[in-house]
Amino acid sequence: MKESIVTDVIENATKEEPTLTIGDVSYPVSGLSDEVKEMLSLHEQAVQMSVSAKRQATIHDLAVANIASLIEKAVTETEE
Repeated sequence: MKESIVTDVIENATKEEPTLTIGDVSYPVSGLSDEVKEMLSLHEQAVQMSVSAKRQATIHDLAVANIASLIEKAVTETEE
């Protein structure tokens, strides 16, 4: 019985060596200097931190909008 395509893709993905592509040229990560590998690691961390910061900003924006709505509701209810 043939394995699912998902399994095939996962197995193939883990067998391929990671590469860094700049322009049209791909470089195997294993052949890069330790300095470049460290920069790649820092870049990945910065990307993850950026995504996290954007999520946090969205949460803060929603909180601000919600609190403003609560203030508006509280003020209009006291006027009645």
